[in-house]
Amino acid sequence: MANSTKIQVELAWVHPGIGAFKLNVDGTCKPWSGAIGAGGVIRDSMGDWIGGFSVNLGTGQILEAELWGLFFGLQLAVARGISNLVIDMDSALVVHLMKSPDTFGGHPLAGLLASCWDFIKLIRDCDLQHVYREQNCLADCLANASYNLDLGVCWFDSMPLWAEAALVMDRTGVSRSRFVPVV
Repeated sequence: MANSTKIQVELAWVHPGIGAFKLNVDGTCKPWSGAIGAGGVIRDSMGDWIGGFSVNLGTGQILEAELWGLFFGLQLAVARGISNLVIDMDSALVVHLMKSPDTFGGHPLAGLLASCWDFIKLIRDCDLQHVYREQNCLADCLANASYNLDLGVCWFDSMPLWAEAALVMDRTGVSRSRFVPVV
C-alpha cells in the first residue's frame, strides 16, 4: 500500500526572474455536458499583464482542453516575440507528454502535441513545468470564462476587469492552502 501521508502547504503564484516571462495556461471541462475551454496569460517579472486569452472549444475531454490551452498560449508567446519563458500548468499529464516528444506518434492527440512542440522550439529559453492549481488561479479564471463565449478564441491585449482580482492576488503573493503528498 502506498504512503498516503500528506502535509498542508501554502502555495502562491511565483514571479519569473528579472527579464523573464511566465505563461500560465489551464483547461477546463464540465463533465455533465462535455463542454471544454481553456485560458492563459503571459506576465512579466513584475506580474504585469502582457497578453491573454480564453477559448471556447465546444465539447471534448479535459486532456484536449489542457493541450489547446498550451497551444494557444504558445501561439501568443510566439506572436509577441517572447523569449526566456517559463510555462506553468496544472496538468501533470500534459507536462509529462510534452517532455517525451518521441512518444507523440502513437498518441491520439499527436498532431496537437507536435504543434505545441513546434511552438516551443521557436521560443528561445523555454521551460515547461507542472504547478498545483493554487499557483495557476488566473489561468483557471480565464479558462472558466470561456464557457460564456461563442466558439473560438478571444484574445485580451489588456486584462479584462473580471480577472483583476485574480491578477492582484497573484502579483501580491496571496497564498492558498493545499494538502500535498509527502515525498
